[in-house]
Amino acid sequence: GYLLGGICWFAIPFSLATSLGLASTALMLPITSGEAGSGLVPPAVATHLMGNAGAALILTMLFMAIVSTGSAESIAVSSLVSYDIYREYINPEATGAQILNISRIVIIVFGLLMGGLSILLDVMGLNLGWVYLFMGIIIGSAVIPLWNMMTWSKASGTGAVIAAWSGLILAISTWIIACVIQSGEVTIDNLGKNEVMLSGNLVAILSSGLIHFVY
Repeated sequence: GYLLGGICWFAIPFSLATSLGLASTALMLPITSGEAGSGLVPPAVATHLMGNAGAALILTMLFMAIVSTGSAESIAVSSLVSYDIYREYINPEATGAQILNISRIVIIVFGLLMGGLSILLDVMGLNLGWVYLFMGIIIGSAVIPLWNMMTWSKASGTGAVIAAWSGLILAISTWIIACVIQSGEVTIDNLGKNEVMLSGNLVAILSSGLIHFVY
């Protein structure tokens, strides 16, 4: 289900980025780099082409996407904690009612933590583009090890854990070093440059895969 959902989800950013992104360029809309980084290209194009109706359609789509994604994330985290951690290691004899209570508590705590994180990111001035690119550095090192675990009979669970954490450390190190090499100093803006982010993302994905294969 997660794999199918992920495949279906890709149609949304790819189609919007291609159609509305090219449309904004073709229409020469006065969109600044800051506005583009904040994800305001789609609503700008939709409003320009369709007026208030376009803005309403984008808002409706955005609301539905956030609600469905938030729901899926909450359920995923609560299931992992209640079944794979609580019942597996803390209370193996847990009843259905106990697991349900743990799930509810985790959903509340997770929601509050995510809300606090979003406020923190906004206070720090990090736009959507910066966060999206940074996500690759943080979670990219788990991609190939997870894929190997699902498709390769010789894949090692211990090797996957080592590869994921090692890849993360290498990715963050490369990201910061590339920033220093290119700009001379480490700032939020310099860390968000495409070449710097690309370096970190590539090392995250490729190094973890190499480490897992070697292991």
